Amino acid sequence: MARSPILRKSDVSLYNQVEGLIKNWITDGTLLAGSRIPSVRAMSKKLSVSISTVNQAYALLEAQGHIEAKPQSGYFVKRLTTVNTPAFKSKAMPTPRFVKDSSRNLDIIHSCSNEKLVPLGGAVIHTSLLPTMSLQKSLLKVMRQDPVKAMRYAPLGGIYELRKEISKRTFDAGYVVDPEQVIITNGCTEALNLALKSCTSPGDIVAVESPTFHGILRLIEDQGLKLLDLPATSDKGIDLDAFTEKASKFKIKAALVTPNFLNPIGSLMSDENKEKFVQLCYKHNITIIEDDIYGELYFTPTRPLTLKSFDKQDKNYLCSSFSKTLSAGYRIGWVIPPESEKEKVLLFKSTNTSSTNAALQMTIADHLANHSYERHLRKLRQTIEKNFALITATIQKNFPEDIKITHPRGGCLIWIEFAPSTNTLDLFEKALKKNISVVPGCAFSSTGKYMNCLRINAGVAWSSEIEKALIEIGNLAKTC
Repeated sequence: MARSPILRKSDVSLYNQVEGLIKNWITDGTLLAGSRIPSVRAMSKKLSVSISTVNQAYALLEAQGHIEAKPQSGYFVKRLTTVNTPAFKSKAMPTPRFVKDSSRNLDIIHSCSNEKLVPLGGAVIHTSLLPTMSLQKSLLKVMRQDPVKAMRYAPLGGIYELRKEISKRTFDAGYVVDPEQVIITNGCTEALNLALKSCTSPGDIVAVESPTFHGILRLIEDQGLKLLDLPATSDKGIDLDAFTEKASKFKIKAALVTPNFLNPIGSLMSDENKEKFVQLCYKHNITIIEDDIYGELYFTPTRPLTLKSFDKQDKNYLCSSFSKTLSAGYRIGWVIPPESEKEKVLLFKSTNTSSTNAALQMTIADHLANHSYERHLRKLRQTIEKNFALITATIQKNFPEDIKITHPRGGCLIWIEFAPSTNTLDLFEKALKKNISVVPGCAFSSTGKYMNCLRINAGVAWSSEIEKALIEIGNLAKTC
């Protein structure tokens, strides 16, 4: 079948091209609100693409709210109405406190790695969406070319070739760093751990968004630090007025924050607010530890800037990893500390894990240098954005009517707020019995808040199984 000249050869999948074409027809008035669009079969013939391709495009357009199917009549341009979807607002504790017994959530976390469950819980990208074969080729290549280097302990700071590739990528995130300043770690968790250790002491106050990643709660508890909640909203991130008030009232030593697509609520801070936040931290002598693990998974026109891009005094830390874009199992992350703190971070690294797997560092370095990482990222972002639309549409059709749902502009997580009476810990237990994993909101608070909230993973391989699991969760939610 010869492809229509309307479509073109590109990195963009055919169904996404069909989707974009119809969006343009709606935008420019070719297709008016309420008008019928060509049938799947007619569009397939017109564009010389498969019926499956058109079905995928129409499903995505329907999930996004651009078109609607009418029984025995076909597809029509949807008449748009304004839907009030207020941003989620967090419930922050007013004073600092020690974190106690964060391990109570371990059963919830362990369920996320259970391969027998439908994976709607863990913030994990499905392996089918990752470049498994090209990583395997890189691994075989480096083992063949330099097996001795691959089998030795890696240098404490990491293999230079990987540090160089990471430093190249910092430009798009708004800053430039020397490869020697990059320290390779065992995932982002070790990066955050090293940063915390090097800039705080037991009893110090660490400000953290609420809700926050459960692993951060465990790090703070383990190091004997005090946690200070920062109020945040799903549309703007940290409430800067509340932060200013708390920074004036308490002696905050560090702020461990995720400005780009916060886990679990998916918030994205504006560039203006990022710069204001950095300046406020300078004013109050607060060290920023930035978790940018979701920074590459953006649906915005360009990559969001980091807080580090506004750190002209080189006082702050940036942490990230390849766990969300290449491989969670490789456990390759990094920390970029201030120049003045580099040796201290290396010292803690030497007593923490000593070094990071050499062969896997070499593999990722080769992959970044010789494979199309950018092409992979574009495809991955398109897939996750499509998943957001499909999952959101399924939730809106099958969950209780009074829910609020976030609409992130990146990352891979959806946050759902149910009526106050809903108990999502109960929902979690019921879902387990149906072989489905989800994460209740209480896992993202040290005090059990957000009991009526739920986190859903959109980094899945969409299938009828995923759709059925979401419908089941919706049904269960009506009984909790």
